[in-house]
Amino acid sequence: MASRPVAAEVDPAVWESVVTPRYAAIFGQLILREIGRGTREQVLDIACGTGHPSLELLKRLGEGARIVAIDRSSKLLDVAQRRALRDSGRRIFFKVASAESLRFGEDVFDAVFGNLALQSTESPSRALSECKRVLVRGGRLLLTQPLSGTFEEVLDMLREAALKLDQPDVASRVETVAANYPQPDELVALARRAGFVDVSVKVDSFRLPFRGANVILTDPLLTAVAMHEWRWIAGDGANGERVLDHVRGALDTYFGGGPLSLSVEAGLLMARKPD
Repeated sequence: MASRPVAAEVDPAVWESVVTPRYAAIFGQLILREIGRGTREQVLDIACGTGHPSLELLKRLGEGARIVAIDRSSKLLDVAQRRALRDSGRRIFFKVASAESLRFGEDVFDAVFGNLALQSTESPSRALSECKRVLVRGGRLLLTQPLSGTFEEVLDMLREAALKLDQPDVASRVETVAANYPQPDELVALARRAGFVDVSVKVDSFRLPFRGANVILTDPLLTAVAMHEWRWIAGDGANGERVLDHVRGALDTYFGGGPLSLSVEAGLLMARKPD
């Protein structure tokens, strides 16, 4: 059993057709609302995926602005590059790179943003330090992050399964995963420790609808963004399937066998490098 949940690389087609419109784009709107039209900035997008919201932001930036977009996955970047060529790729550049080891000098970018970026890093504190290093003095940081309360319905049912099936290891792993969804004040503290000032978090709640509990564990969106965590909590083999079957049945009972929705708490971390 792994000591932490590890996500498999998402199929770019699934990311583009499922994850972006149903999930990532909702987070991305939080970033887009904070950047004014006509702004002439040099911008870095960390963990850009298939290009949202970079390409939407590019349309808002003024002449002379430029975006450098990076991601660990060359497959996701291939999709982003094809979209950029189709939509207007003259002022956006893509690189395979990690937010924890940025290959740029100091004081390069006016703004750094990342949509669902921190949760994909092994060391969020290292990524934040790197973001601060490459920002100009007074430069802005804008990062979205799912917060505590996200998918709480499933996590609560996993807690219930751990109790009813007498699985203390499952109970421990639930709390490990829950800790990956920080409270707003925890996110603020993390950014302040990295040396940022004027730190705040905006929160926007939304719900993800599903036809019923029977599709929760096979839905392509949840398979891409959360199922690796839930399977890690449940454990391997027949016992893991037993835990997940309990979760499915409990959700079905809780929502009366009909349509259901899962909570998502979307946070936008905003901060500034000191002048």
